[in-house]
Amino acid sequence: MKNDSFVLIVVATLLIVGCDTGFNKTKECDITQVNGTDDYWAEYLGHDQTVDFWPDEFVNYWAVVVNKNDFPNVGFKIQGEFPEARYFSYNVYGKDRNSTASIFDTQIKAENCSSNPFKNQKKETSINKNLYTLFVVPESVSKFDTNDNVLKFIDGEEEITLILRYYVPARGDRAGVDLPKIEVFDLDSKESVTIPETSNLLMTTPQILGRINAGYSFQIDNNVRFYRGDATGLYPNNDNQYVRTFLNYDDDDVYIIRWKVPTSPKNSSEFDSADVRYSSMNLGDNITNNFDGIYDSQYKLNKDSFVTLVIADEIPELREKAETAGYNFMPWTLPGNKGYLIYRNLLTKEGTTAAYTLNKVPLPNFSTNRSHVITHDAKNYIGDYAPIGLRMTKAEYLADFGGFNHKLRE
Repeated sequence: MKNDSFVLIVVATLLIVGCDTGFNKTKECDITQVNGTDDYWAEYLGHDQTVDFWPDEFVNYWAVVVNKNDFPNVGFKIQGEFPEARYFSYNVYGKDRNSTASIFDTQIKAENCSSNPFKNQKKETSINKNLYTLFVVPESVSKFDTNDNVLKFIDGEEEITLILRYYVPARGDRAGVDLPKIEVFDLDSKESVTIPETSNLLMTTPQILGRINAGYSFQIDNNVRFYRGDATGLYPNNDNQYVRTFLNYDDDDVYIIRWKVPTSPKNSSEFDSADVRYSSMNLGDNITNNFDGIYDSQYKLNKDSFVTLVIADEIPELREKAETAGYNFMPWTLPGNKGYLIYRNLLTKEGTTAAYTLNKVPLPNFSTNRSHVITHDAKNYIGDYAPIGLRMTKAEYLADFGGFNHKLRE
């Protein structure tokens, strides 16, 4: 009898503890849901050739704009799910369209009972989603400083733009997840505020187009030189570095471009050891639309880790010659004859073990010093890691690649 009573007491105790543990676990996993909407996001897909500002073909963008004159005292609370992508980030921009603050995937702390897959964290619960919550508030507001994932914008800006980016998204344009919910709230009352939906954000100005078109006079010979890109006013990603070149394309032209490829990660466990998180070469035009691109996983490399890219009209014998040689081929599909090649590196490794950085290349000023056309060639600063190229006729290309390989050996 005593033994039976003891067993009953033990079982009852275990049940109580089990229920209490389950209750506490549920309580600890409670997440304050955002009273928001995903309607504020304006969608800009990188593979859409009508989008301005040279979007990378393999990156998708979502933007929200708030006019601070109309909404002077607001902040953002954003709740989303970690996407299936190579990388994702948020950038805040002022009216001049330059990034003033940013946060990227491995810097973002997961919500309770969620994990951050970009940091190789293992899911500890059966919760279906890996969530994060992000606050975007003015610099002068300190009450959110104890929160995780706080991004601040500059006080006094007339316009605030927030851009979300997914690089190489898996499982569709939205990387297998719903768009994050946004709650715009009054900083004093904490009450929700309704703002207009964002539209027509990415529109280039005459000043930007003038700056771009001035560069086409600096293709002074058949050598293709890459220069540090001036991304001012183009909503650049804070984690990117750029070099670019201008192509004046004639009907009989073929361009060959070659560069040494930095290492990039095969999975998140290689994020810290790779030279860059991601790299790409995209071909746009002089009004900032983008028409084609290749990224690191698509590069055809030789034994020395160089990639060679041929840009020409889509003619079978031109493509066949490139592919037989192990080169990438990119057809010229631009509606005009002014091309703009952008080479991007994302999250370049820093420090003494870094192979190179595109930011070693100084920004040229062609309008004040024409000699920068030669002196500020990226190869003078980063050597083989700088893209270089040669312009030739179709006949020269078909004969011996226009002497390109011989020229490289000189």
